[in-house]
Amino acid sequence: MKKLIAAASLCVASFSVQAAITVPKYDISAGKQIVEAQCAACHGVEGVSIVPAQPNLGGQNVKYLYKQLVNFKAGYRKNGLMQSQVANLSQQDLANVAGYYSNQAPWGVGFGNPATTQEASKLFLGGDKSRDVIGCAGCHGPDAAGNAWAAFPRLGGQHAQYIATQLKLFRAAGRNDDIDSEDQKRVNDAGKEGEMGMMQTVASRLSDRDIRILSDYVSAIH
Repeated sequence: MKKLIAAASLCVASFSVQAAITVPKYDISAGKQIVEAQCAACHGVEGVSIVPAQPNLGGQNVKYLYKQLVNFKAGYRKNGLMQSQVANLSQQDLANVAGYYSNQAPWGVGFGNPATTQEASKLFLGGDKSRDVIGCAGCHGPDAAGNAWAAFPRLGGQHAQYIATQLKLFRAAGRNDDIDSEDQKRVNDAGKEGEMGMMQTVASRLSDRDIRILSDYVSAIH
């Protein structure tokens, strides 16, 4: 119970940190130019990726998108391809890209696994107290639409492969797994470097099966 309370407290703390994100006034037209030149190959001009390993971005909340781009540029979130793409972009450019994608029509939905829907739904909505796993819905909403004010991302309809990868990266960071390189961990959910973020805490308690069924479930939510 104490661990559940601690995890819930982390969610509140994360909510406060994320809500403090300020996105500069952005230019959608300028953002589109950058997207067409540098982003569309992976994420699509309208933010719909045809590559399951790359996330859909269309209609994602602008605070979340901006924070991720800033974190990539700062090296706080590690991904060689993304870091190279944003290396020569200014903070204003990042805001323009985030603003452009956030103003596109939301992406659609994928296909879940009917065989595990009930189990996954229970885990997503309510967690598993026996393992101190809290439900995803507390931050991302029961329909996985996210929380734009708090910069918690929309997950519903996102590619299952991408969701699974991110959960594993958070899990590796939360458990402090031995890894070959730092890009195999994701730590940018924490308010400060060195702190344990909410996603690290939650994902550290997920099994491979949990991740698989949650990813399939989330991809079909709308």
